[in-house]
Amino acid sequence: MTSDARDLLVDLHAVAAIDVDGLLHLLSLHGRAEGMCLRVLVTGWQPQPQQCMATVAGIPGPRADTGERYALAGFRRLLEQRALGARERSDFIEGWLPRV
Repeated sequence: MTSDARDLLVDLHAVAAIDVDGLLHLLSLHGRAEGMCLRVLVTGWQPQPQQCMATVAGIPGPRADTGERYALAGFRRLLEQRALGARERSDFIEGWLPRV
């Protein structure tokens, strides 16, 4: 990053799949960038990452355009709260995450 950067573009075209931890990592990156006064644009949402977000957010149906909703701060907070809850309920010994 240069000192005069104002924007951060996150390109997800090559990200075919994401899980709760990947979603939390993306949300953390977004929060850190905003803390540096950077405008964040996430592009290239693939079907599975959108479906993961929809499932975590509790949105029924296929994907429900969650890539567009991700731009909203309130939706990101909801995702973070629910993803953290799913991680807390997960069984890491068995290697699965409930309902995600």
